[in-house]
Amino acid sequence: MSTLVALSVGCARTWVGVYTLGLAAAVKVARRREIDSDLWEQQWLASRRGESVHGTAGEILTRTLFGIFDDIMWRLETGRSARSERSIRMNEPLYMRALVAVGVVVALLLIVAGIGAGADALLDPDTADGEAAVAVVFAIAGAAVLFGLLASRRNPVLGIGLVAAGAITVAVIFYWLLVITIPVGIAMVAIAFFRARQTGWPRRAGAA
Repeated sequence: MSTLVALSVGCARTWVGVYTLGLAAAVKVARRREIDSDLWEQQWLASRRGESVHGTAGEILTRTLFGIFDDIMWRLETGRSARSERSIRMNEPLYMRALVAVGVVVALLLIVAGIGAGADALLDPDTADGEAAVAVVFAIAGAAVLFGLLASRRNPVLGIGLVAAGAITVAVIFYWLLVITIPVGIAMVAIAFFRARQTGWPRRAGAA
């Protein structure tokens, strides 16, 4: 397996690990095995067809990036089913919904920027390894912020943790823009935190 393909496969597996956090072990393992099987089949078919290394890696990255939304929806539905008996049925204030919407827009912009950077990298094989890796990490960071914001009510620790991880990752990648990335990151974490607080967390968690 070439370095570029291995990097693409590693990014795909890392993303699976991110969005399956907090699930039951059986569900988590089943999902990861499903993705591993899909990745193996894709590489086998590419080898049989004589596809180039860049083409195979690019296809894996593209499928990972464009599958982020479906993966997030799958995770939300799976988590909702697992917690149906203790789901929170509180109505969120309008201002909180607006703040979450702003956060979602920011996260989507990160994802789109990552996809765009990945597409540019694939067009320039000389810099594909480094730029593609950064693009995937950037898109995954955006997806982590998005999923964290949406999950912060039902799973505060997971939600806030993902938002913080995504914000820190973006700040590290764009370290020369810390004057912007740090305040925005703090704002994203604050939205997730106060959204979780509306459910009674952490008092409720401590009383359970």
